[in-house]
Formats: sequence, C-alpha cells, structure tokens
Amino acid sequence: MAEASRRTKIWVWVIVLTLFAGAALFAVNTLRSSMQPLGVLNDPFPDEQARPGGSEAARGAVNFLVFGEAAATHQTVSIFHLAEGRRRIDIVNFPSDSAHLSNIQDVPGTVQEVEDLTQARMEHVMLWDLEFLTELESAAVTAEAITADPEAFDADTVWTMVLQEALDIRDPGQLNTLAATLTPYVAADAGLNTGRITDLARSLRHVSPDNIASCELPTELSAAEQDALARYFDQGTPRWCAQLFE
Repeated sequence: MAEASRRTKIWVWVIVLTLFAGAALFAVNTLRSSMQPLGVLNDPFPDEQARPGGSEAARGAVNFLVFGEAAATHQTVSIFHLAEGRRRIDIVNFPSDSAHLSNIQDVPGTVQEVEDLTQARMEHVMLWDLEFLTELESAAVTAEAITADPEAFDADTVWTMVLQEALDIRDPGQLNTLAATLTPYVAADAGLNTGRITDLARSLRHVSPDNIASCELPTELSAAEQDALARYFDQGTPRWCAQLFE
C-alpha cells in the first residue's frame, strides 16, 4: 500500500512538472526536430523599464504567468512559482473576480498588474487552451461544455482535474504520450524555446512530491497582505503562499 501511494505521488508531481514546463519531456525528446515546440505569443510583456528585475542566480526563482483560455477568451490566471534553489513549486491562483486584475484579455497589461502586485518578475508567459482538458480521460469534459460554460473552469478546478489525471498513470510511455498530446494546446513567449524548456526540465527533476502546493488568493488583498505577498516572492517566506492567508 505504501509503495502504491508513493508511485501515485510521484506521478502527480511528474504531471505537474510536465505541464509547468510546457510538456517538457516531449520537448526534450524532440530536441533535434524543433527549436520552438510551442506556439508563440507575440509581445506578451509590458515595457521593460516598468518591470522588476529577476534573479540572476544559476538556480534562481522563476515565475510563469499562466492563462487559461476558453471560448476565445481568457478565463483563468495563475502564477507557477519555481522557488529559489529549484526544489519547490507553488501554484498561485487568482480568483475569477480578482480586484487586482482589470482586464485579463490584455496579456501585457495583466503581466504588469501581477508584477506590480507581487513585485516579482514573470519570466515567462503561457497560454493554455482549456480544451486540453478534453484529452484527460479522468476529467470527462467535452469541448461543448467548455464553450457553453467557460466561467465554470476556474484555475483551481482546472489544475485539480490535471492532478486527478495523474492517478491513472503508471508508465513513462503514457507520460510522453500525454505530453505530446497536450503540447498543441500551449503557446508561450518566444523565450520559452526548446533550450530553455530542457534547462528547466533538468532543474526540476529533484523536486519532491511534498514540495508542490497551490493556493488561491483572496478576491482583494489588504495593503499588509500585498506587502506579505511581495516578501513571499522576494524572500521565500513563509514557505507556502497559502500560509499568508491562514
């Protein structure tokens, strides 16, 4: 029983890391055939002069701003935070009615608002077409359902479905197949090319199952909570975003 539980936890975090790095295993396996395995988002970043600096350390923190799109509109926003040292991942989900995001259809504007709120640089931007959920056997979601009620697919719901899919995966071949299947549903900034994905995939291989968590931000943050959130991204304390709002 303990061994089965351990295998389940391992595949859960492997799926998360695969999605986090933009189907990283697929990119590694196709290194010679494609230098840009993902669709490219044009100009997703705001003016550089207004942005916070990022870590220059070899294993410094990396933040992805991840959008989920359904019915041709952006529905969800999350930060995938790879902490300093590349040993911990926190998925920070914005609620659909977040007071801090004025128009999530404006990608550069949203990047700017998120960076202003967190005082942390979003090194990469990804857009996931939520129809990728139709490829997850355990999710039992149809494209028609996503189109008919896109608001039902908040960020927490989406990533819970993804984690559920991991419960049925035991074979590396299945993981590669899933990664290859999901890649066409993903677009990212031009900097997230095969070389960068490969680098991230290698740095993620030592993340343990116990070092992945997620939280949802309150609809509105007080000034004190905003300061605490900025310290979390800057200093890595507390360990998890959820601890800020206990």
